[in-house]
Amino acid sequence: MDDSFKLSITDIKQQTLFNNVDIDQIFPLMRDCKILHLDKGERLVDTKQISKHIYLIISGSFNVELIGETPETVVELNQGDSFGEVTIFNQQPAVTTVSAKEASRVAILDESLVWKLAEQSHSFSLNMLKIISSRLQHGNSVIDKLDALLKQFEHNATIDSLTSLYNRRWLDSMLERIMRRCYQNEEPLSILMLDIDNFKAYNDINGHLAGDVALRTISQLIVQHLRPEDPLTRYGGEELLAILPGLNVGEAATIADRLRNIIKQADIINSEQTPLPGITVSIGVAEMANCDAPKKLIDVADKNLYRAKHEGKDKVCY
Repeated sequence: MDDSFKLSITDIKQQTLFNNVDIDQIFPLMRDCKILHLDKGERLVDTKQISKHIYLIISGSFNVELIGETPETVVELNQGDSFGEVTIFNQQPAVTTVSAKEASRVAILDESLVWKLAEQSHSFSLNMLKIISSRLQHGNSVIDKLDALLKQFEHNATIDSLTSLYNRRWLDSMLERIMRRCYQNEEPLSILMLDIDNFKAYNDINGHLAGDVALRTISQLIVQHLRPEDPLTRYGGEELLAILPGLNVGEAATIADRLRNIIKQADIINSEQTPLPGITVSIGVAEMANCDAPKKLIDVADKNLYRAKHEGKDKVCY
């Protein structure tokens, strides 16, 4: 064991397994990972061994070999690659050996840490499943299971856990596509930016659980009163953003005002069937001009939302 090295954020960012992972979020879990130094030819994984670790190649390279009368190298792994994912998943003995092609360093993620990272980061889970899928060459039942898990993780990565709405990640990847499609079809597109009025005070007075109930309630109400083709996202905190393809700003403002009234009159009831105070929302509306960038369109809606707040709240501005 080489104690002179510590795993750094830069080391983690170089790893394929951590592509698109929020490193600052998961680094506290990994800061004390063990670093192993291997000399050229030294074997790290042997056949018939059930590995309970994933190894990250920090420097150097490794040969993955099938052992027979003449060892056969099936793949070479280099800095940024990882191995051990398959045996952690299926708990079956390794069918290959892994040995250092040159002096190398690896970081060791034990099994418990791997599952903590999977729970903490959907991107880490997706990366791990993709790596496993790419390495499995047979076993249709296992591959089918991995594909199902991969689809589930991809779904979860775009859904807000509190409201079950699409999240900001989904919006960042899809809004531009929807805008481009409307522009190419010469159709209008508008968005609504909704914000719960005085939400901090609502939480302070009634508690954060009540705030969660209120946010879920209005999210469900809005979905029920939008068209199936109008996606609703949780933009952040108590802000929601609805995309209305095919509608101009006047039509969208009419819908926004109807939603404002529905929410104002809505009953909010907690899990004990106890009524909670009602809420109101302010809404900013914006229409795509030509082929605006998503940020510009959102900025216009956000400015109109700010104006609705400034003019007394419980209001629609466009």
